[in-house]
Formats: sequence, C-alpha cells, structure tokens
Amino acid sequence: MPDLLDQLRDQRNAARAAQDTVLQRAATENRDLSHDELAEHGRQVAAEREAADAIEAEHARQVAELRAAQTRRPGSTAAAEPVLTREQSVSDWLQARGAFDGYADEPLSLQRYLRGMATVGAGGALVPSPLSARVIDLARNATRVFQAGAITVPMSSQTLAMARLTGEGTPHGRRRARPSPPPT
Repeated sequence: MPDLLDQLRDQRNAARAAQDTVLQRAATENRDLSHDELAEHGRQVAAEREAADAIEAEHARQVAELRAAQTRRPGSTAAAEPVLTREQSVSDWLQARGAFDGYADEPLSLQRYLRGMATVGAGGALVPSPLSARVIDLARNATRVFQAGAITVPMSSQTLAMARLTGEGTPHGRRRARPSPPPT
C-alpha cells in the first residue's frame, strides 16, 4: 500500500504530465493555446503546486515525528542538547567532549588564576574551560535549586534556544463529515 508521500508524488507527476500534454498538443499543431487549453494548463499548474506543498508539509511532519520519537524513546541518544542532572558534573561533560585536551600539561588553580588577573591582567581575560567547569560544579552543588532537583542544559554553541510556554492552550474542534444522529 503506497504511503501518503507516494500518493502525493503521483498526483504531482500526473499534473505535470497533463500540463505537458496540453503544451505538446498546441506545439504539434503549431498554434497558440486556446482559451480552454490555457484554463486547463492553469488548473494543472495549481494542482502541481498544491501537491508539492502537501509533499513538503508531509515530509516536515514525518521528520518532526522521527525527531520526537527519538526523544520519547527511553535511553534515547537523540541529537537534542543533553541535560545534566544533579548527579552529573559540567566538568565531566566537557572532558568527554575534549574541551580539556590542551590543559593536560599544567594543573589549574583558581587561586593562581585570580592572582594573575589582579597583578598582570588589564581585564577582559577568559577563564579556561577546566577551571570554569569546576567553578560551575561548585556553584551548582551549593545552590538550593539544584539540590531540589533542577537540571543544567550545557551550551555547545554561542546561542541556545529554549522552548517556552507563553500562554494557555487553545482547544480546536474538527468538523464531522456528516451530522450526528439526534439522541433517542
């Protein structure tokens, strides 16, 4: 049984074939399109566009469903951003992604870093990833919100988009194909 995408592709191809037939007939007879042929060609172009739009919408729906299924599956390795629970550390997450590769030679110390910033730096210095991860882990452990079970969403890029509910849901009804029979 063909799926919806196959049916829509067949509709699109049929509309293209009908357009070509109208144009070929006029070209073979070496004449312009008649009023009826022009109208038929326009209807077929519209049908092709509708089928193409429906294909695009169905494809987007299927992709969204696949992504949602990966997220819903227990133990999923979905491509979405990871979420760190209270027991997981930012330091371990960064180390697993190779963020500490350039810092294996020397031990890092927040005290040495702050002393260097106070005596040498003119401001605007970056904190090395291993050091900032340790500070974040210490802050997370001391914060009551995280002790209550809050999660951390680490950022793997400069921006992070988070979904937000901005209002209540709106109920929608569907029309029935035929009216319901009256109650007896």
